Amino acid sequence: MFDKMEVRSVSFDTSFLLQDKITIDKVIKMLARDNILCFITSTVVSELEQLRVWGRISKSDYKRALKRWKQSHATVIDFKNRLFSDAFGKSCIRSMEKHHGVKPVDISNDCNILVTALKNGVDLFLSEDFHFTSKITKEVIDEVKHIACSEFHQMCDSRLYSIDAYTFLRAYNQGKVDLKIIQTHMKTIKKAGKRL
Repeated sequence: MFDKMEVRSVSFDTSFLLQDKITIDKVIKMLARDNILCFITSTVVSELEQLRVWGRISKSDYKRALKRWKQSHATVIDFKNRLFSDAFGKSCIRSMEKHHGVKPVDISNDCNILVTALKNGVDLFLSEDFHFTSKITKEVIDEVKHIACSEFHQMCDSRLYSIDAYTFLRAYNQGKVDLKIIQTHMKTIKKAGKRL
């Protein structure tokens, strides 16, 4: 396995856009400076709108998320083929249930986001939610990739890693990430919050 991976594209989780952390703004500036392609899934866009409408986030939180979105020049992506999207989403849900032990209703959006990122060939998924950045979720990503590979060949070569801003800042240098650093910072944490 190669120690360094070129970062061609990244996608953002809702938590990454919303959290009030200076490290996230540093990451956004680095991505913009190095002209790394940035994406947001339609599920993340929907989550942001729902959180705003339901009053679960403040206006300043929402404005911060939109500002980061704009600064990164992120494009909205989706998985247009509903048949395959649903099939791969169900595989992801089964895998998440098996590895994380959570109910399908609690991971539906998570799986939509992961499957869309995989389908669109994203290299890094940036999230501040521990369940996305755990070693367990990397197993889920690898299982879904394996299942989807026969139908979408571009998914065979996907090397999607889900990391937080802290890990990105330590692993990233001039358009590449150090995979050893990423592996070191991944924790074995279940979605329910239990460390193994």
